[in-house]
Amino acid sequence: MRLAALFARTRALLRVALCGAALGGPLAAAAEPMILAAASTGRAIDAALAESTLEAATSYGASGILARQIEQGAPADLFISANPKWMQHLVETGFVDAAAVTVLMSNRLVLIAPEPAPPLALESLAQRIEGGLFAMADPETAPVGAYGKAALETLGAWETVAPALVPMRNTLATVAAVAAGEADLGLVYASDASGVPGVAVVYAVPATAHPPIRYLMAPLAQGDDAAGAAQVIDYLLSAEGRAVLSEFGFLVVAEGD
Repeated sequence: MRLAALFARTRALLRVALCGAALGGPLAAAAEPMILAAASTGRAIDAALAESTLEAATSYGASGILARQIEQGAPADLFISANPKWMQHLVETGFVDAAAVTVLMSNRLVLIAPEPAPPLALESLAQRIEGGLFAMADPETAPVGAYGKAALETLGAWETVAPALVPMRNTLATVAAVAAGEADLGLVYASDASGVPGVAVVYAVPATAHPPIRYLMAPLAQGDDAAGAAQVIDYLLSAEGRAVLSEFGFLVVAEGD
């Protein structure tokens, strides 16, 4: 998706260049901010950008993979991470200014099953998953997987689901697998299951079972439109922007939390 977005940007710039040449005038720069953001934010960020009318190119993926792309020189203006450790990693490696990091929002974890499905009692998890598959984003690369594993270990359920675990690319792939009936249960962010046909939330994971979920946002200095990125940041932190994010199941985090 990132390559497709960059291709679209390049094609737009070429159109502007050709137009400027035809008019015999100076060539105008047609920059727009490039946003690299956690896969779980995709629907909400796209909706917020549409509501704001701000122009931006977006690429969504696992936070760890995006952080590595930034280290490799990806021309990005803004990074939104679902796992604080990857933002801290970029701070420590000099790609992000620690003073510019902002907490954007929070989330919850839920277990989902193909719709329709009855609520799940945690003590009956073994019976529900017996002979089936448990889908969850890979704990080694995706923050939701790391949060999920930590929660299941705290709840004493990790050894139950581990033999049935199918590591997924990200939480969106988990939702798709459960909705298609390819997995009997899945663990995802509540925002990803919100309003999605084909899946039913069967268990809400207690927030006390895992580290606090924090989506961190910070500008980057290696893109082409720092001013555009600043506009996006301002909108996402505004009351209007936060209202859009809330519509998709994200939790607004009070300043300082």
